[in-house]
Amino acid sequence: MAEKIELPIKGMTCAACAARIERELNKLEDINEARVNFPLKKAVIFPKKEIELKEVISIIRDIGYDIDLEADVSVRAKKEESELKKAFIWSACLSAIIMPFSMWMVLPYNNFILFFLTLPVQFYFGIRFHRATILNFRHFTADMNTLISVGTSAAFFYSAFVTFFPQVVISAGIMPHTYFDSSAMIITLILFGRFLESKAKTRTYSAIKMLYELSPKDCVVLREGKEIRVATDTLEVGNAVLIRPGEKVPVDGEVIEGSTYIDESMITGESIPVLKNTGDEVIGGTINGKGSVVVRVTRIGKDTVLSKVIHLVEEAQFTKAPVQRLADRVAGIFVPIVILISVVAFFVWYVFGPEPKLTNSLLSFVSVLIIACPCALGLATPTAIMVSTGVGARRGILIKSAEALELTNKTRYVLFDKTGTLTEGVIIISDVIPFGNYSEKDILHAAYNLEKQSEHPFSEALRAKAEELHIGSSKVDEFEAIVGKGIKGKIDGKYYSVGNISLYEDSGKRLDDTIREKYHNKERKGPSPVLVWSEDTIMGILAFNDKVREEARDVVTELKGMGIETAMITGDSMKGARMISEKAGIDKYFYRILPDKKADIVEEYKKKGITVMVGDGINDAPALALADVGIAMGKGTDIAIESADVVLMKGQLSRLTGFIKLSKKTLWIIRENLFWAFVYNILGIPVAFGALYPLFGIRFEPIYGAIAMVVSSVSVVSNSLRLKLFKD
Repeated sequence: MAEKIELPIKGMTCAACAARIERELNKLEDINEARVNFPLKKAVIFPKKEIELKEVISIIRDIGYDIDLEADVSVRAKKEESELKKAFIWSACLSAIIMPFSMWMVLPYNNFILFFLTLPVQFYFGIRFHRATILNFRHFTADMNTLISVGTSAAFFYSAFVTFFPQVVISAGIMPHTYFDSSAMIITLILFGRFLESKAKTRTYSAIKMLYELSPKDCVVLREGKEIRVATDTLEVGNAVLIRPGEKVPVDGEVIEGSTYIDESMITGESIPVLKNTGDEVIGGTINGKGSVVVRVTRIGKDTVLSKVIHLVEEAQFTKAPVQRLADRVAGIFVPIVILISVVAFFVWYVFGPEPKLTNSLLSFVSVLIIACPCALGLATPTAIMVSTGVGARRGILIKSAEALELTNKTRYVLFDKTGTLTEGVIIISDVIPFGNYSEKDILHAAYNLEKQSEHPFSEALRAKAEELHIGSSKVDEFEAIVGKGIKGKIDGKYYSVGNISLYEDSGKRLDDTIREKYHNKERKGPSPVLVWSEDTIMGILAFNDKVREEARDVVTELKGMGIETAMITGDSMKGARMISEKAGIDKYFYRILPDKKADIVEEYKKKGITVMVGDGINDAPALALADVGIAMGKGTDIAIESADVVLMKGQLSRLTGFIKLSKKTLWIIRENLFWAFVYNILGIPVAFGALYPLFGIRFEPIYGAIAMVVSSVSVVSNSLRLKLFKD
């Protein structure tokens, strides 16, 4: 029996569609659990026993959706984006012609020209809204699609009626105005919003594709003493693979020959390469240093660590539930009420109204629907988001989704990666402790000239420090590297060594207790210390560490001031994690955490409240995708950036608090916009119904509904533009 069944679904237009399919599938007795994800357009089914796929597909089709078994997820995403882009462009072009013809360019047969220009916008490019509305009616539900369809259809059909039968309207004492421009512009604006949303979703697939490309496509296998290049996906457990300097490790394995330093930052996030000797494990996708090693393959396919990271990123898209828009929630209540009021208005005017009864009834029916038309509602969120993203971009904050803005407003926890996020991700010499008559330059001269002969990761930090202090280069003779312990050689006729205590004591020397204590004290606090000695004399201690960002502590302090709790998750040791967390002011930290466990920690925090994850590496991708809001550092890996909802450009951590404040301000503006979007309509609906007619003889013509719609739209746009005044 299959552990799970994945089905690509087409026809979903919102989160409510996904919830509807999920609800119906979970009614089946043979299904243990069904999860439907709207962004990925996919259902994952966990059956209790063998299940007929035809039955599942039949249920999905019965409720108005379909299965797309031919195209893969990335193809479907690009296809949807392309279709929305084409629909928006054509709709916008036609609307650009319709608007002037509606406002000031009056030509013979003007209304007929407008009718034929609006027809394709309403029923071809806007067909997705009408299809969704029919589905909603079948299931007695309503959302923004319903509001868009009902509102624009009312405006279109009334305008069409006026165009072909103007005398009927004139006979009721009403000027024959048309509203083709309202119908076309509403659909164009909503299509633009859907296009931007679709474009943002394709980034999810880009992130997953990049993860697949981390593993090299081919590698060198040793067979009967020969080197044979083969495709990586043909490897089998037990194969011996040769990995040369600078190459990527193809799959998980065990070193059986040679030694090298391997950059495992993609998995652990730590910038210091790890020494690998015979018997040590290596992970597929990591990068080999300057040594050559032979690795025996131990895991292939879905069992590799990299495959598990990819799986975590994909799964995270299911656990990150799409936010149901406030507009959708309101529409679910507002639409049925408006339709009911319009129907009641029709019958009230038909029974109690003056002659011509049918014409007056139809006009009242249409007036109610037109004044409820969602022009301002369609603008309420997109305009605020558009202005907000522009404000964010000017401040170095790239906002990739509206959900991120909405959720960040309620942030309770911010979880940080360590390397490259709270730190610069660059190894530096954090301390030089000289002994006796030796100076800092003496120690650095010896260490730099020895290390430049090696492939050790500390050599780059020493080179940078030597250049800063203008330390000269000297010839090194009799150079020797002792794997896992240190290096030694002769400089200007004198022997020098750089290494750990073990290397020093291997020659029978005993380290002074005071120096030993200083060495271990540095080690306990987090930095990686090494001894530098000449012959039998200890010259000093060098401490290497990752540089903490200057703004890290200020950012954490400001977050705490907002009532937000912070924590750090790292693959580093307990000592390294403790040191960085203390410097940054973070109270809680998790250490020696690999990608799957990092995602587990994010999941636990999400249960307690809205959780933001900030990271920069491949190892952070699952956590960034899983968090309520994933924020990537702009100088991080492409995969982290694609998996995140927000990017802090130029790696400026200080922009994090600014984004949270911008989120709060944006949500406040959106709520105000929704108020203005409805206030005119709510006040106008009773008048459109005819509430003032019995007392004052005032009736609400459709033209006044259009005026109210314009006023509310201007209010919404003007209110959104206030975000340009935002200061963090």
